[in-house]
Amino acid sequence: MTDLSQLVQDIATDLCYRFRAMAMAIDQADRFVGMTETGEADSREAGWFLSLAQRSEEVDEIAEDLILRAFRTALEPDNYAILQGLGKQPSVSCSDLMKASGMNRLSVSERVNDLIQVGLVIKDVQTDQVQGTKAAHAILQLFGKAQVSLRELILDKLATG
Repeated sequence: MTDLSQLVQDIATDLCYRFRAMAMAIDQADRFVGMTETGEADSREAGWFLSLAQRSEEVDEIAEDLILRAFRTALEPDNYAILQGLGKQPSVSCSDLMKASGMNRLSVSERVNDLIQVGLVIKDVQTDQVQGTKAAHAILQLFGKAQVSLRELILDKLATG
C-alpha cells in the first residue's frame, strides 16, 4: 500500500491536470468571446488564467471545489462501485461495467461521464475502454485505509466494552 502523503499527492496531481484543462478551456472561450468584430482580441476578457496566480483566495476556492466535487462524486455508492471495478483491472469496457454493476447503458454512461468530469476516470471513445486515474486509485486506497482503521476501532471497543 502507498503512504498517505503519496495518496494525497496523486489526488492533487490529477486534479491539477483537470484544473489546467478547465482553465485553458475557459481562457480560450474568454479569448473567443472577447474578439472584436474585426477579429482582434479584446483584452477585457482574456487573461483570467494568467492573472489567477495573483488571486490566492480564488485559487483556494478552486482547489476546495475540485477536491469536494471529486470526493463527493467518487463516494456516491454507484460511482464508488464503478471505481472499485476499475481498480481491479487496467481498463474495462462500458459493457463490462454494465454487467458488473447491474446498471443499464445510460446509467453507466452518465456515471462514467460524471467521473470523467471530476478527473477520476478517462475513457477511450474509440474502444469504449474506461480506466481510473491515479486520483481514483488514491481515493479508493484512502477510503480503504479509513475503513480498516474504523473496523479495528469498532472491534476494539466491542471487545473492551
